[in-house]
Amino acid sequence: MTSQQKIGAAQAEDEPDLTTLLGSRLCHDLVSPVGAVGNGLELLEMMHGPSEELALVRASVDAALARIRFFRFAFGAAPDGQAVPAREMVQVVQAMYRDTKMDVIWTDIDDRPRKEIRIACLALCCVEVAVPWGGKVELSRVAQSWVIHVQAERLKIDSILWEALGKKSMPSDLKGSEVQFGLLLRETLRLKRPVSVTADDRHLSLVV
Repeated sequence: MTSQQKIGAAQAEDEPDLTTLLGSRLCHDLVSPVGAVGNGLELLEMMHGPSEELALVRASVDAALARIRFFRFAFGAAPDGQAVPAREMVQVVQAMYRDTKMDVIWTDIDDRPRKEIRIACLALCCVEVAVPWGGKVELSRVAQSWVIHVQAERLKIDSILWEALGKKSMPSDLKGSEVQFGLLLRETLRLKRPVSVTADDRHLSLVV
């Protein structure tokens, strides 16, 4: 690497991470109007009482707020020195996957830095792609890595994506629906974290 390239690389490291800042901005701008809809629902429920129609809207609002909260951790900025309580993550994950086909269990009992939480949430986003028909997902912490075990009657394994993640070389034609794989790879490279993937038709293990 030439001296000019070294200077350019150093400057790039000092530049703000626009991708995560964009994620934070979008989550911030979305949570207010969705929250306002929730407040409006409360007024309607007070005025007219509960109904099936309002219950459906309430469920949709709660699901949207849960996803925004989760996405803030997965795709938003992760300031240094900021930790996330384990209890909060259990609540966030439970709310995120409550009405889905994935049964997700967060077993880690320690508070973690936001950067670590980002890796865990991105990993769960990757796992979602493999579990369209439902399954059990258990996330735990072993030494300095997140360990995710997935068990299902049937998994949808995109071998190109998962092998690329394990080899740390993402394909150039990544789709928008697959962006979590690219972002997870970027984080593991940035933090110099090893990645291990093993999968078959019914089991998937991801160590990251």
